[in-house]
Amino acid sequence: MNSNIKIIMKKKFLFIFAVLFFAAAIYAQSDVYLSLSATGKRSDIAVEYFIAADEKNDAAKYAKLLKEIIENDLILSRYFNVIQNAFEDGEATAFKEKLFLWEKRGASVLLTASVSIDGDKLVLETKMFDVVSGETIWKHNYKNESLNYRYMAHEASDEIVRKFTGETGIARSKIVFVNDSTRFKELYIIDYDGYNIRRLTEDGKINILPKWSPDGEQIIYTSYLYNNPDLFVLNLVKNRRSIISKYQGLNAAGSFSTDGKKILLTLSRGRYPNLYLINTSGEILQRMNDGLYIDTSPSFAPNGREIVFISDRPGYPQLYIMNVEGGNIRRLTTSGFCDSPSWSPRGDKIVFTMRQPKGNYDLYVYDLPTAKITKLTNNQRNNENPTWSPDGRFITFYSNRSGKGEIYVMAIDGSGTRKLAEIPGMSCSPSWSPVLTR
Repeated sequence: MNSNIKIIMKKKFLFIFAVLFFAAAIYAQSDVYLSLSATGKRSDIAVEYFIAADEKNDAAKYAKLLKEIIENDLILSRYFNVIQNAFEDGEATAFKEKLFLWEKRGASVLLTASVSIDGDKLVLETKMFDVVSGETIWKHNYKNESLNYRYMAHEASDEIVRKFTGETGIARSKIVFVNDSTRFKELYIIDYDGYNIRRLTEDGKINILPKWSPDGEQIIYTSYLYNNPDLFVLNLVKNRRSIISKYQGLNAAGSFSTDGKKILLTLSRGRYPNLYLINTSGEILQRMNDGLYIDTSPSFAPNGREIVFISDRPGYPQLYIMNVEGGNIRRLTTSGFCDSPSWSPRGDKIVFTMRQPKGNYDLYVYDLPTAKITKLTNNQRNNENPTWSPDGRFITFYSNRSGKGEIYVMAIDGSGTRKLAEIPGMSCSPSWSPVLTR
């Protein structure tokens, strides 16, 4: 490739990068929602009406709400088929007869619970029984302020998942994203199931590319608050934010290291955008690469020893991997224009966006052990900015399939797609948190 052509290619990619970075897309049709049909090796669980210990206060209201949330969590986990109630609420039936009826309906375990109010605290007492033997196989009590009833339900759901799978569930995780319903790009946070949306910034500026810290206490993002794309950190525990990197030019949020002590980002510093490693105070520790090409969108491997990123070294944006020292750079072979890779928490896969010539952006998964690439979306307009759930079983992403930019969730095989929530304005750039403990 001669030098003039290479310069044109770089200018073209810079333009594409800028468009992807700032522009709102054109949006399309046909939402696909999560199927609740029984498939695969899911456990059949019965969830009985939760009992209110005292009908004179709000216990009955919370009993109904907690049951609905836990049922929904179990369904969304895709580990369970929730068997519908065999009796009316409050119907007097002997316990052994109940177990027999639940067994006839296909349930293998039964979840029961009682709800009471202790001062300003809500108390949830849960029990799980083996339907055949009638033996108690698990019980636990939860206590929290009534305002946190959703968190308490998610906590119980995660424990149920752990009892069945050995892995903690993801019901206590959240998703941060960008939305423009105020006419500006602001950060919002929402529970993984689409509830409890909350606005995080009120700048009247452009805030983009949010990313979680490994402990779930902080979010880094790029902001034009001071009219330059600077890197900020928002501490959710202390409700405080500060600026980390404010070099002239691009300071594009990338990825926290696995220990949360370092940050990978893209800096232009008046030159081609390249990758840098900084500490959480903004001090540059290392320039990862130095060349006449553009390197963006870095994501750490869960082992902390490798990085996946995007580079235009061949003349168009492609997937690359290198070690944390900046060496052993190798390309992952793909056929289109790639963007926004994210390394699975399980370490074996990378999800990314790719566009074929004259096509839309679709989501793909690169399986590292086999080098096999699987396409997850097709003919649904643009699908971008994928990130993983903390258990590596789901992906959240942006899509304009409905006619505007919205946030969706799907399983890693591309099935069970659901819209996260009905949110005014256009949303993009989701990032999924780890499981949160507060």
